[in-house]
Amino acid sequence: MELSIIDVTGAGERIPFSNPGYNGTMQLDKLGDEYQKQLNLNDQQVHILNQLWYPSNNFSSIPFCRKEIVKLFVLILEDLSYKYRKQGTAIEVEFNTVADLMTRNRFKTGLNDYSYKLTMLSSLLDIHYNIFKHAENALRAHYGHTRKINTDLDINDEEVLREYNSRISDKLSQVLQVWIPRVDMPDRKTERLLYAQSPGRWKQAFEVISRDFKKDTQRYIDMVLDLAELNSSNPSKEMIYYEASKDIATIDPQAALRLYVHYIHCDLLSETFDNRPLNKTNIKKLFKTDEQLHDFQVVIENLIANRDLAQALSAVSTVLLPKRRKISLSADAIETIKQKHSGTVKLLEKYLQDEDEQVVMPVLTVPDLPDLVLVSVAQYKTKVFTDEVKLSAIQSEILIHFERNNFAVPQDEIEEMARKKGVFKNQLIDSINESCYDFIDDVLIEEEEDNYVIYKNYYQNILAK
Repeated sequence: MELSIIDVTGAGERIPFSNPGYNGTMQLDKLGDEYQKQLNLNDQQVHILNQLWYPSNNFSSIPFCRKEIVKLFVLILEDLSYKYRKQGTAIEVEFNTVADLMTRNRFKTGLNDYSYKLTMLSSLLDIHYNIFKHAENALRAHYGHTRKINTDLDINDEEVLREYNSRISDKLSQVLQVWIPRVDMPDRKTERLLYAQSPGRWKQAFEVISRDFKKDTQRYIDMVLDLAELNSSNPSKEMIYYEASKDIATIDPQAALRLYVHYIHCDLLSETFDNRPLNKTNIKKLFKTDEQLHDFQVVIENLIANRDLAQALSAVSTVLLPKRRKISLSADAIETIKQKHSGTVKLLEKYLQDEDEQVVMPVLTVPDLPDLVLVSVAQYKTKVFTDEVKLSAIQSEILIHFERNNFAVPQDEIEEMARKKGVFKNQLIDSINESCYDFIDDVLIEEEEDNYVIYKNYYQNILAK
């Protein structure tokens, strides 16, 4: 590319391409000199870049980004030059033609007028500068930087704009589509700077994490933590943890609680402690019992008090673990039973004294001995369970039996009860759980080793008020 103004009118005059507006008195950013060795630029490319007076901004002040803008700008000019040659023209001719139209639109004077020459050079610089800004905007978008710079030309004439778009802008758009996917992506140092400049930029990265890695919980957490680390200088960093906690709640409640602990800790270190609570919908998903919710609240309160993240993460790891229910046996009650049935025991001992003697055992009747006989609901003078759970008589009797046995009954005992009523054990338990599920939003009867157990609070919830 010949760096001079070509006389497109046919007079044959060539004006050297230089920046006339500063007369060497103003210090310029010499982009060509700065990147000549790094990008292996030729003399033409260095010369063009050195003519651009390009005020630095937040994005281009980042060394990695400025280098990629310059690289992309050079690639654009090379590709445009190639496209023009395929059409039987040259980049100098096309640029000078548009610059001439821009100049004549501004000054209605002849070719040899000095003001025309200066304006012609200025118009050429405007074209290159506009391409440079398009390169920067394309790079900003590719890097997820939400802020854009203005690329509008200072031209009001529709004919000139039409020529500019036809000869330059349309081809520029095509070239950018080819080269933007090939630019280098930011390194970690640059990512930190970009996140600090654009506080909402993390949302794009988080969408990818949520979409692609939610099924792999550990990978999901690792990537969220890494994203937060890259946002160490972003005032919105805490929201990464908060949104991730909500996002993963339905997949992995334990992971959601860990991320919420990270949110509180990060929020404590920020300028303003917002202390956003878990929303009510997620609370229902995360905690099966009031005890679990209370334990979690204690973890958060301790974290706020001492700011010890490691301690909080350790404590929260046990919040959702099932807690074994302890069944307390009263020594006094056991002794009373023993005394009450001592006669029965002595009688049995008498029959067992002589093993060889054939003894006809009498039928013993012990009506008040604790046994497996179901208590009829009719024995209760008032309604036991709320109408909202719609329990049948046998379902109610089974639940009352749980209450009488401290809410833990052996599975084979339930099986025997179900057999006496002419139903299958699993069908009976499932039918009770189905009847109560919508009311308590959870399973009422659960298996625990060889027993069926009921959480006492759930049972109390279904009682008639």
